[in-house]
Amino acid sequence: MDYDPQNFRDLYETPVGQELWRFLNEPDNIIRMETAIYLERAPVEPLGPGLVAHFGEEISDDRCKQMIGHMVRQIVGTRGYTVDRSGLRITRLNLFTSGTRYKSRSPDDTPDDTGKMHITREQREAWLRKTADSPFNRWLNTRVRNPDGSLNLDKLYDVARERGVPEPERYGHLNPGQQRMILGSMLRPKVPADELNS
Repeated sequence: MDYDPQNFRDLYETPVGQELWRFLNEPDNIIRMETAIYLERAPVEPLGPGLVAHFGEEISDDRCKQMIGHMVRQIVGTRGYTVDRSGLRITRLNLFTSGTRYKSRSPDDTPDDTGKMHITREQREAWLRKTADSPFNRWLNTRVRNPDGSLNLDKLYDVARERGVPEPERYGHLNPGQQRMILGSMLRPKVPADELNS
């Protein structure tokens, strides 16, 4: 099946967007989603640990998580599920703090595309406290942050080029946080673990 990115086309057309679609369609992840639906949970909930392990903490970007929810909706929709409840709070520590719950579609159901994930400032801050201080993020932040803590895109592009990421400026149409997420994900496998700890 092909993904219809709609308002997420800019993110989907990046390497991370393409890899996310492939990752979510892996058989094990389909099983995780369908099991969560059977247990009346949001199907994004069991995906959180695998997404962070595969893509790194940068995947916690709000718009990226919204695109994941959008992708999941299309994947489970083709498997006969429809929206049961939007904005379901996920109380366990997770990449996602809320998600949409699905149910098996009945003949009387009509498509529902109104559900959106809502993330409070407190939930986002709690997640950032848990993830922002990883070895890779510390390593990268010392190289791409200004003294006031703001992101310096020129420095980010320089680090990306030094590590062999071709044409990092091609993501310049995205907002700075999304650029940091995409280039960070591309940089992560290029930085040896022993360098992170030095």
